[in-house]
Amino acid sequence: MKRRAESLEQLIWQLRRLFRDLAVAAERQLASFGLQTGDRAFLEFLARETNPISLSDLAKKYSVSRQHIHQTLRRLPHPEWVEEIPDPTDRRVVLLSLSRKGRSLWKRIEEVDQAFLQQLAQRAPEPRVVAATALLKQLRAELSRGKGLTDE
Repeated sequence: MKRRAESLEQLIWQLRRLFRDLAVAAERQLASFGLQTGDRAFLEFLARETNPISLSDLAKKYSVSRQHIHQTLRRLPHPEWVEEIPDPTDRRVVLLSLSRKGRSLWKRIEEVDQAFLQQLAQRAPEPRVVAATALLKQLRAELSRGKGLTDE
């Protein structure tokens, strides 16, 4: 059992390093767009929405603060990427949506992402990727149920 825990600890250590390395790679990829990884995540949040969404609802949906969303919106190098639409049902609320320029930018970002993933995929055998994905899903499910921490 101790060996299994040590193996899991090594996996978690590797995941943490991978997140850091992916962030560095993402920063390099996004530099040509004048974006940071947080800006990219914000644009992705909006790209996933089929309808305009309020700042509050966007923050809740992605578990970030309203202040974080607001700061990211104001930090974008091109504010015209995001439309701010008055909510017809509540004058105090502003709805957010990617503009035409924002959607065009998002398509270019996705193309860069796909090229990066294709290069990386050439070095990662499919069966190992599938097995790693299954293991990570299992660990996430265990953590979401609260198992493995104090009840066993």
